[in-house]
Amino acid sequence: MRKLSAKFMGDLVDSDGVLHPILTRVKKDHTLMLAIRENFINIYYRGGNILKIMEHNKGSYQASFDDRYNKSGLLIPDSPSEINNQNDSRSWIDSFPSRKNIMDEYFSTYGKAEREFQQLIARENNNSTISNESEYFVSDIEVAEPYARFDIMAIRWLAAQRKNGSNCKAALIEMKYGDSALTGSAGLLKHLKDMEKLITNKDGYSKLLETMESQFTQLDELGLLKFNKGTSNAKVKLNPDEIPEVIFVIANHNPRSPKLKTILRDPEIDKYAQSQLFDLKFYVASFAGYGLHAKCMFPLVEFLKLL
Repeated sequence: MRKLSAKFMGDLVDSDGVLHPILTRVKKDHTLMLAIRENFINIYYRGGNILKIMEHNKGSYQASFDDRYNKSGLLIPDSPSEINNQNDSRSWIDSFPSRKNIMDEYFSTYGKAEREFQQLIARENNNSTISNESEYFVSDIEVAEPYARFDIMAIRWLAAQRKNGSNCKAALIEMKYGDSALTGSAGLLKHLKDMEKLITNKDGYSKLLETMESQFTQLDELGLLKFNKGTSNAKVKLNPDEIPEVIFVIANHNPRSPKLKTILRDPEIDKYAQSQLFDLKFYVASFAGYGLHAKCMFPLVEFLKLL
């Protein structure tokens, strides 16, 4: 399960924890995102991994940066490969501007717009000035499961139901950036087929829901979710018998192109729109931006009317 140990959490949250300066920096820098993995974290910048921190059995932490970003041969800061104290954490923080520059150089040639916008969606809905108004909270991005890979895991928690965490629902979100991403080996239909395999694997799907609950709880404990809990302090609980939403976020579709309309009129797509396994939805922005609300999620029939 993708979660952190009690020690890892303490070293991030406690003011004297060895990793606390890094968490503090993430909270102050909205270009960064902390993602929870199985006993390690990724710090994302523009959708790329600027820092990976993995827990050692000995009580220290291994820290690394993916040197493959440095195609330009720029000078990589000499940061410690092990974090044993707060000064080691501060050394990594001091190196972030240089590492960001390295990644900016890389992305200028090898662009990853879809991943960059995934991180933007997470920031808007989890930790921004409008996140309390959002009804979807992102637990993870770049999700790889045995039967499916998809972009975003989120928990739908309607604003009117915040007193009861059992009213939550899983939302499995795939982002498609530009019309070229709509077909092929990672197209809309392939994604729906993979979602069907994922959800029908009851044991694996139940574990996925447990992971989402755990990630939400730990992100909340880290202070990386901004929303009004009221007086209930309700904890989210996902019911495996509750059908999830499978949502497409289609960014920057060319309205002059018939490509999307043609794809969505495929009888196979319509079959999934009638599925008893999940609710197929398409995100339509509330004017501009990526704040996710239940009223912004359109079923296939309604979405086709917009095309």
